[in-house]
Amino acid sequence: MELLSARNGSASGGERLLKWLVGAAAACVVVGAMRVAAPLLTQVLVVLFLTIILSPVYYLFRRARIHPRLSAALLVLLMVGGCLWALWGGVYPAVMEFTKKAGGYHKEFLEALDDLTVWLRENGVNIPNGYLKQRLAFEPSQVSRFGLTALSWLGGFVRFLVVVLIIASFAIFELPGLPRAVRRARWLSPARREILTRFVVDVRHYLGIKTVISAFTGFFIYLGLLAIGVDSPFLLGFVAFALNYVPVFGSIIAAAPGVLLALNAGGGIAAAWTVALYVVVNQVLGNILEPRIMGTGFGVSPVVVLLSVAFWGWVLGPVGMLFAVPLTMAVRGTVVSMWGGEGEAPPAALPASAAAAPAPPPPHSGKGA
Repeated sequence: MELLSARNGSASGGERLLKWLVGAAAACVVVGAMRVAAPLLTQVLVVLFLTIILSPVYYLFRRARIHPRLSAALLVLLMVGGCLWALWGGVYPAVMEFTKKAGGYHKEFLEALDDLTVWLRENGVNIPNGYLKQRLAFEPSQVSRFGLTALSWLGGFVRFLVVVLIIASFAIFELPGLPRAVRRARWLSPARREILTRFVVDVRHYLGIKTVISAFTGFFIYLGLLAIGVDSPFLLGFVAFALNYVPVFGSIIAAAPGVLLALNAGGGIAAAWTVALYVVVNQVLGNILEPRIMGTGFGVSPVVVLLSVAFWGWVLGPVGMLFAVPLTMAVRGTVVSMWGGEGEAPPAALPASAAAAPAPPPPHSGKGA
């Protein structure tokens, strides 16, 4: 009997090992396919997460007893109008202004390096004359090339945005029939439906709070740079808003162009004030306020966040870095669904604000239709 149980144990251990090996091989194939299809997947991801973020507004319209189709149409108008206002009313003029001024930045930057060298020597830092120019100077053609690259990037972003808005509009118009479609899906067992519900609530919670924090970050950066006198404060504020979605690295990358332009505008003192501005805003909003509001219901450690940013950035590019945490949560939910059993839901706790998330209105009965 002992020999038989030992054989059965080794067989079950071999089956588990084979299952994990097959899963690892399938994961490698999926990652390779995602890298190949990255341009299409990035559009799908943006549409999916945009729909998840905006869905509470749709249910808010439904609670006001607005017809489902009219609620979807109003949400599409708000989405398209907001994107067009931000793009043509803010980002496009800021990029054009930056491109026009880019030619004069080279001379101002060299003068600012000389002023910074003098300021450092006056404050006890023994630095040779011309040392900063040798290390940090660049050719004037690089500035012009960067301006053309910014315009090219803006054109590509507009094309990407148009496609995303069209697909997202169709996805929003599918919201009225989504609960019925989920109930009719036979492949969704109760445990999988619970996992899917928790994932949607968690992603909505995370992206909603992240969007609000990022908006305040960009707004305060804009006001601070405007007070310091740095060129293109709106563009730098928008960059801070967008890159704040990237954990850890985003704030550092967003601060670099602001510090350089501040060095051009007012020398070392303006650059120091700009560094202080970015540090204070990101520390208060990102490291103090955001964790308190976000809660601890996601179960993603800081080390996993860093690794996920690097991994999804390698797989999907910049969009993968923006959505690194939700994508990691999706992978975790998929693994729990496949290997955690069908009979029980994952042990992850819902965030505190999940209970306050708006629920879809109950379907109308046949008599009222």
